[in-house]
Amino acid sequence: MTEQRPIPEYRRNLDDAPRPVAALARTLESGHGIPLHMHRRGQLLYAVAGIMRVETAEAAWIVPPARAIWMPPQWPHCVTMRSHVEMRTVYFDAPKCQDLPQQPVLVEISGLLRELILTLLEEPADYDENGRGGQVASLILSELKRLQERRLEVPMPRDPRALRVARALLDNSSIGHDLDRWAIEAGASRRTLARIFRSETGLGFAEWRARLRAIDGLARLSDGASVAETANSVGYASPSAFSAMIHRLLGQPPRRLTKNSVHG
Repeated sequence: MTEQRPIPEYRRNLDDAPRPVAALARTLESGHGIPLHMHRRGQLLYAVAGIMRVETAEAAWIVPPARAIWMPPQWPHCVTMRSHVEMRTVYFDAPKCQDLPQQPVLVEISGLLRELILTLLEEPADYDENGRGGQVASLILSELKRLQERRLEVPMPRDPRALRVARALLDNSSIGHDLDRWAIEAGASRRTLARIFRSETGLGFAEWRARLRAIDGLARLSDGASVAETANSVGYASPSAFSAMIHRLLGQPPRRLTKNSVHG
């Protein structure tokens, strides 16, 4: 297991950082969870290696390298590490966020933005705003405004019975229980559970689970898994069935959707 390096005091709470754009590097192991919280600043949650799961009350995202979550200021969220994660997070003062999305979105991370984030981490917390650090921070903001959004969220139910099912599948999307079995585990009738998923997520249960498996699979592919390994991991008997499901739900074959992945 990789030894955790202590976080310097000036990096511990970047809501109070002395500059309007600040970066933090952390190494986190699989299974580590950051409980529900929020920041006064906007936050770009990014990992140069590994897969994260980010949840809000409205949706969940499975985030591989080359993608990140933009989280606006004051937006409650929690994070779970799906594997060993090398997290590189950037925080932005609220006034800097006015021209950025006003709700959480999954975004592509370009090679340029990745290098800018890593470069900002080399600068002291009180970098010269008129020098190299300030120039890098300004370029990060410019790149963030140009980022391509990806609609790859999984809508989350709010009812605690359906939420129990949703979170179990987020932990392991390959679970093959039918709706009757899930209804027993959730403490609801099949009809009630089906109605809740439809009314609170906009998707029928089978469609919701298929979307989760598609997004989970894309994250695994982006992190380097083969199509065969991924298909098995998300509950599909064959790579062809998995690829067909991705194409049907997301409009493109899996390799095209992951072709721009950048690994750290």
